[in-house]
Amino acid sequence: MVFVLFSCADELTIEATNEYEKAMSLYKDGDYKKALTSLEFVFKNIDGDESELTVKSLYLRGFIYYLKDDNKLAYKDYLLAIEIANELGDLLRVSRLHNEIGQIFYESELYDQALIHFQTALSLGDYATIQDRGHYNYGVGKTLKMLDREEEGVDFLLKSVDIYRDLKDFGGLVNSYYGIAVAQRRVGNFDQAIEMYKKVEEILPFTHDPNFHSWQLYNNLGNVYLKKGDFHTAEEFLEKSLAYKSSANQLWITYNNLGKVYNEKGEYEKAWNCFKHSLVYNSEKGEMNELAITNQALKKTFEKLNQPDSLLHYTMLINDMALPLIQNQSWLKKEDEKIALLTKYQDHEREKAEKEQYAKTSWLMAFIMTFIFMSGVLSVRLWKIYHYKSAEKGLALIKNSNEMVYLLDMFRKEKEEMKKSMDQKIRN
Repeated sequence: MVFVLFSCADELTIEATNEYEKAMSLYKDGDYKKALTSLEFVFKNIDGDESELTVKSLYLRGFIYYLKDDNKLAYKDYLLAIEIANELGDLLRVSRLHNEIGQIFYESELYDQALIHFQTALSLGDYATIQDRGHYNYGVGKTLKMLDREEEGVDFLLKSVDIYRDLKDFGGLVNSYYGIAVAQRRVGNFDQAIEMYKKVEEILPFTHDPNFHSWQLYNNLGNVYLKKGDFHTAEEFLEKSLAYKSSANQLWITYNNLGKVYNEKGEYEKAWNCFKHSLVYNSEKGEMNELAITNQALKKTFEKLNQPDSLLHYTMLINDMALPLIQNQSWLKKEDEKIALLTKYQDHEREKAEKEQYAKTSWLMAFIMTFIFMSGVLSVRLWKIYHYKSAEKGLALIKNSNEMVYLLDMFRKEKEEMKKSMDQKIRN
């Protein structure tokens, strides 16, 4: 008979390990809340134990926090995991954790800090897998690109391409091609950017999410042709991109780009409609400036066409009040319903503007009529005064005693002057 003895500590470790595996399974199923609950049980049972299980649990919890956009909590867990992993000599996980921290900083647009962590991860590449090295090169490359160091960035992105191609990692390959294409577009190398996008098109069927990558590809191609000034081709690719609708695809970007194309082509009504669609899909109001640009263009167009009704309708800017009105209506699931609500708001604002304009016009007309009436009264009085003082009717119209005194005094002065003149002549 064989007896197997377990200490309490061993039992706790086994339970903690099992709970970690349960948390990992829940994480893979997307049940982050229950996964975090299981991890709390793990930490209670390994309190103060700086082991591999602690590192793995901190890593997993940090990544779940990252997925839930709790980047501060994720960063805290990652730093603690790095400290313990370094003491254990687990440099593979140290490199991966630095890569994860780099991603947090990258997404927060803190590119200098992101570059430090991506480079640290890459410096530990000898302890990492080949696929990890692909990720680390990609992280350094994309960050250098964002720091306007495109030439250096492309070098690292090309290294990641070589690794991903050998591993047939089509997801990584697509991201690297995109990174190179964006860097080329930024410096004006449009043909080279298009070449990279064509490479993406070749491997689309092998990617894990062809719908998303198809939307992204044709949207990006449309944007390159827009920058290149080939508006007809840009319109074709952007229209093609709109066919790939899903909750993950940021169609407000595509509608915004398509609106820019129509602006450049002078088709301002189409541009206006694109920006209205962009408003429906976008929660960040990134297209409001474009909407204002289109508004000015529409204004000029309808002024030239002498169409005041259209001018009044299309120059009603969609202000910040419109968006909360749409976004707060969670029951509005369909795009057409959201557009209808947006149009209803515009009509309301247009009617309100018409009423305000009518009120202003009425007030102005009342002022003008009052001015005309007062001017008429004053004119009549001035006319009477003029005729009252005229030489021909002066004597007949004298009724005021003050005016009579004035005239008598004038006659007296003339009489005195005549007397002085007569006295002088007599003396002579």
